[in-house]
Amino acid sequence: MNERSKLPHYDPDYCLTIAKWTACMCVAVLVIEMLVLIIVDPSAGRCPGWIINATKQSAVSLWVLIGICTALPTIWICYVVLRWEYYAQKLYDDIRYPRSPIFLRLFGRRSRSDSELPDLSFENILFLNFDVLFRDVSIGWCLFCTLPFWIMLGDCTDLPKLIRI
Repeated sequence: MNERSKLPHYDPDYCLTIAKWTACMCVAVLVIEMLVLIIVDPSAGRCPGWIINATKQSAVSLWVLIGICTALPTIWICYVVLRWEYYAQKLYDDIRYPRSPIFLRLFGRRSRSDSELPDLSFENILFLNFDVLFRDVSIGWCLFCTLPFWIMLGDCTDLPKLIRI
C-alpha cells in the first residue's frame, strides 16, 4: 500500500490496531463464556444443562448460542487480523474506487440511473470517515460477541431479581 496515495480518512495501521483489540476482546469474552459453561453447575439453576426454556419447544442450548454469536465472529476477526494486508488493500480499493452506485446511494447520493451519478473523482468519494466507521463497527462486533453472556446472566441466574431490589 505504500506506493498508493494516502487517503485522508483511512489509516490502515490505526484500523489494524482496532482489529487486534477487537480480536483480543472477542477471545477474552469467548474464554470467559466457556469457563462459565464448564465450571458452573447448571443443574441447580433455571437452565438445566445450559438449555434456555428447557421445558418449552423453543429450547435453545447456550453452547449453540456461544458457537454462533461468539466463536464464529471471534474466528472471523482473528482471520482478518492474520490476513490484514489483503483486507487493508481491499478496503483501500473499495474506498478509493467504489464499483457500485449503491455505495453512493447508501451514503447520501440519491441517483436513479448511471448517467445521473456524480463524478467518481477522489474528492467526491471521501466524505465518510472510515477510521471512525471501522472503530464503531468493531465496538458493535465486541458487544455482539457478549450476547450469550448477557443471556446467561439474565435467564439462567437470579441477577434480574437482585437488580430490582
